[in-house]
Amino acid sequence: MSENTTIDYRPAIEKYVKDYFYKYLESVMINLNEDEFNHIISIGTSVIETKWPEIGPGYSGGSFVQAVVDNDLMGAIGRADHINITFLKFYCQLIYNFNPYQIGYRE
Repeated sequence: MSENTTIDYRPAIEKYVKDYFYKYLESVMINLNEDEFNHIISIGTSVIETKWPEIGPGYSGGSFVQAVVDNDLMGAIGRADHINITFLKFYCQLIYNFNPYQIGYRE
């Protein structure tokens, strides 16, 4: 693959996050509306793209995402909205269990 060729991993990342979130929801008793669900998928995708910039779009997530990626618990809690505070455990598990090779990334 040439240096100028870039691969858009976002669809694969979003699919991974959705699949992982569906599994996570099996263990918790929470009802979400569509906007909340989409918000969590968006933040989860941003977390993955920020933690692994080589597969992301080349920019970091917002202050909450950056705090999660930096393992800054107080910063993450202080910046979390009402949805993200509830799903902080999900984002941490997402990072812990993710490997870029799971979505087809190759150096």
